[in-house]
Order: sequence, then structure tokens, then C-alpha cells
Amino acid sequence: AQAMERVREIAQEIGFVPNARGRALAMGKSETIAVLVTEPLGELFSDPTYSAFLSGISEHLAESDYLPALLQASSSRERERVRKHFERRTFDAVISITPYEGTELLDALRDIGIPTVLCGQVEGHPYRSCFSTIYSDDVEGAELAARCMAQRGRKRCVAILGPRENPAATDRARGYRKVLDEALPEENIVYTGWSASDGFIAMRQLLETHGEIDGVLAGSDRIAEGVIEALRERRLSVPDDVSVIGFDDHPIAKSTSPRLTTIRQPLRDEGKLAAETALKMIDGMTPVTTVLHMSLVERESV
Repeated sequence: AQAMERVREIAQEIGFVPNARGRALAMGKSETIAVLVTEPLGELFSDPTYSAFLSGISEHLAESDYLPALLQASSSRERERVRKHFERRTFDAVISITPYEGTELLDALRDIGIPTVLCGQVEGHPYRSCFSTIYSDDVEGAELAARCMAQRGRKRCVAILGPRENPAATDRARGYRKVLDEALPEENIVYTGWSASDGFIAMRQLLETHGEIDGVLAGSDRIAEGVIEALRERRLSVPDDVSVIGFDDHPIAKSTSPRLTTIRQPLRDEGKLAAETALKMIDGMTPVTTVLHMSLVERESV
């Protein structure tokens, strides 16, 4: 003990700072958790969903010795570079916040055996036995939105969702239709992007092709913002003429006019739980699947 104390004193005297690489070799750990993103960076910074995930992850890791490292892997070149880092075990764990893209990287993580947490679903749950999965129940959230629309007596509804290949979009469509059934036929469901401009353009087209519409189920709050603008352009009042319900409960939901009724996702909590789960997996915990619940936030748009 006296020897160790003397070493510390000498280190302080000479201004020694422990070398992270050497410390990692000695401990067998890098004390770094990679946050894997396979969407283009433009989408990462424009969609507040991702910032909520990242905030939750960072907040939880701030209470530990682990640093988060953002890994961008939207192009084939980026994915090859990331794969090499996985093979070198540069990171102690990986949190993927866009797991529906880049499944070849998930296959690599499975084969290498790096502890991995998925924020979101992969169709069919092929990694259930090797990765932890944390997601909010999109079907449940969509059912809440559709039930609210039905309670308002809306009979001619449309749904505007994100990309069809995104499991969140297809799950939300399934949830809407479970409640509305024939009141929301397949031809009344549009798949586009997640942005306000996507919502604006889709709503414009629907107003031209579908006649009278009295309810819009938007797959994101940003889509809903564009929908409201397109309705305003046609001099249709929200909610007197058309009810609009968003999804996510991002800050934008409180700034639209009227303020947006929406489905709240516990995104920050999801990020915190992902970080907590990654740390436990590093310590040997077996993979778990955790499903978080959503809630309806009623404002003035219905």
C-alpha cells in the first residue's frame, strides 16, 4: 500500500497521465461503447428522434467510466471501415440506433461476439438470442392514435408514414388498421419520408386524389407539421375540418398551430436503458428484450 501511494505521489509530481491504450491493454477493456448509425448523417441531425436516443445514452454513460463513440456507417466504404474496428475489438459494446439498416454489420457483431444492444426492431427478431433489443411498441402507439381518431367520429382517414422499409412505419400502419379497419383502406396509406416537406407534399397529393378527408394519422410530428401547412393552404381548419394526430411528441408538437395531439415515445428513457443494458452485457449479462409503452398526449389538433 505504501509503495502504491509513493507511485501516485511521483506520478503527480511529474504530471503523469495514464495512457488510455495501455490502460485498455492492462484491463482488457477500451472503456468505450460505440453508437452505430447506419442512416445518412443528414437524417441523424434533422430527425429529433436520434438526438433523444443519443441524449439518453450520453446521460447514462456520464455516470460511468465509459465514453460513447459515434460510428457513422451509411455507405459501403464506411461499413467496411466499421467492420475492421469491430474485428479489432476497438469497443467493449455497441448500441445500434438504426438496426433495420446495415444488417451485414449486425451479422459481423454476432459472429465476433461483441455485446450489442439494438434500439429498435429487426423484422423477425433474428438476433434475439445474441443481442439485447429495446424498443417502444409502435403497434400499441398507433392503436392509441387510431382510437382517438375514431372517438372523434372521423370516417374518412388517411395515414402518412415514413419509408415502407422502416419497421416503425409498417408497425404503425398495422396498428392504425387494427382499430380503423375498413375506415382506413390500404389505398389511404402513404409511405414517404419523415420530414415536414414529405408530409406537406403527401397531403397535397391526397387532397387531390382522395376527395374529402376528415382525419390524418401522421407517422411523425414532422410529417404532421407539413400536413397542417398543406391543409392551411387549402383553407381547411384543424381540427374543425380535419383532425391531425402526430407521433413521437417531440418539442415541435407544442409549437405547431394548433398544438399537436401526438403519441409520446419514451425515447430518452430508451437511450438510457440501452446504455445501462450495454454496461450489464459487458459484465456478462445475457441478452434481454425490453418493450416500452407509449401514451397519447391530447392537445388541440383533434
